[in-house]
Amino acid sequence: MRIFCASTTAAALLSLTPIGNSQIQIKTQEDSCEGQSSRKTPACQSAWQKNISAVFLGLATDVREEDVPIILDGKNEHTLRQHVTFQVDEPFIGVSEKVVTVASGGDLCGYPFSRGHKYLVYGRLLPSGDVYVSSSSSTKWAKDATYDLKYLRGLPTAPHGATIHGTVFRYTSPENPRIMAVRRAIPEVGHEVEIQGIGQNYETTVDSRGKFKLSGLPPGRYTVLINADAEVHTSSPLKSITVDVADKGCAQFGFWIDPFVKKKSKNSNGQQAPPTQNPEAAHHP
Repeated sequence: MRIFCASTTAAALLSLTPIGNSQIQIKTQEDSCEGQSSRKTPACQSAWQKNISAVFLGLATDVREEDVPIILDGKNEHTLRQHVTFQVDEPFIGVSEKVVTVASGGDLCGYPFSRGHKYLVYGRLLPSGDVYVSSSSSTKWAKDATYDLKYLRGLPTAPHGATIHGTVFRYTSPENPRIMAVRRAIPEVGHEVEIQGIGQNYETTVDSRGKFKLSGLPPGRYTVLINADAEVHTSSPLKSITVDVADKGCAQFGFWIDPFVKKKSKNSNGQQAPPTQNPEAAHHP
């Protein structure tokens, strides 16, 4: 069997043994691929992830594929590795050459490129000079990258400072595990959001659409807190309340207040413990 999985649920690499130009990789399907899996992640966040060091718009002019043997959950399998030659149209971050080689796959995290298509590529520069791209990065077809390109093209003239924004909603009905339905929620209008930085704290307020935003922050590490009378949890793209934000970058949060669940105690770090509710229920109504 030959596998080329572009899923966000992928393998944890346990060992790596060179065999010629290929590798045997022993894997289990427990960990996620490198990068963030949510397609809703904004470009101002995707471009500055710690594992992203190359961003460019380009045309895939050649795709070479090779079979790579792997041992997956104790079974002998094969997967695809792609070596993709790109003609760079617009370099944004970490790329200066007109032609770039992208490596994808050879594991269970390959992004499936096709020759003759334009892509906005988010990847990691390798010591070889190639760019590694994971299926969980924000790489996408150029035709689907309108908002990303608007942000990236505006970087040279964008004002300095980081932005933290997101939403806060309150559930209006309890979760019913017998019914596979999205729970109803309303904007938590007027609720204060505390943003703790290094040496200084900030506050902002949730508006009538359930949104909050604070711009012009010094780049650095921030913790975003919601003090509520009920359990609070986060949904994608960020499932942690602490984040590092780059200059001209952003971090987007989704907070959900569940008054039908007893408020959890705080952990040793003073943060609210994770919810016991099904995280798949935490989606915008």
